[in-house]
Amino acid sequence: MNQEEIKEFNLDNFIKKDKIDKKKYIISESININEPSNLDEKLHESFKIKEVMNRFIISYIKKIKENNPEDIKPEITKKINLFKNKFINKKLPELIKFSPTNLYQMSGATDFAKINIILRSLSTSMGLLWEDIATLSKVAISTEKEFDIKIKGVDIIFIKDDKPYYAQIKTLEGTLTGSQVPRSESELSIHENSYFVAAFKTGTSWTFNSKIIERIVGESFWSMIDLEYDFILGEVKSMIKEIEKTYQKSKI
Repeated sequence: MNQEEIKEFNLDNFIKKDKIDKKKYIISESININEPSNLDEKLHESFKIKEVMNRFIISYIKKIKENNPEDIKPEITKKINLFKNKFINKKLPELIKFSPTNLYQMSGATDFAKINIILRSLSTSMGLLWEDIATLSKVAISTEKEFDIKIKGVDIIFIKDDKPYYAQIKTLEGTLTGSQVPRSESELSIHENSYFVAAFKTGTSWTFNSKIIERIVGESFWSMIDLEYDFILGEVKSMIKEIEKTYQKSKI
């Protein structure tokens, strides 16, 4: 990108565009990017898109977040409550009525069967919640929310040391299966700065092991994006306990 082309990009005008027009601009610019010859074909598009985004993403994040309130705890609580109420009022009743076909059900262990399917659904759903909370930070965004563009293996982009960092967020250290690790590593490796994140520290063994991608967990991650880990953890604990109580009441 030469100096003349850089001048043509006006950040303020870009910010005013709607999500679809922002996407069109990024995609149109990405066509002119050449990907590395040894890069997996599945990652070509993500590589080109992140190259375009890196031209403006730091200034973009700073600009759109400059008027964010200093105390975002109420917004964190609001997001967690919205998730909890949706799960309790909509998802949970459906799961309770559902008759799973699994080993527990076959064995007549009906309660085990129900709990198993509920926990799997809850775990899957919560993955998006961590992304939603993270993007409340003054230094983080989701490319899907901002530009309607998904970069493979990336949940958020955040600023650290005035550089863009690309992060994949999982719930716990052992969330990934062994077979999923190479894919996550390759997806994150196309970025100059990236992290594999476990949102909460349990002390269990990591399933993501890499010599090229740095891992970060719990408070180390949340404090990096200026959010309070203990507050988030406390709110999440309360949410899970309330979902459990609702399930227990359904059995009475």
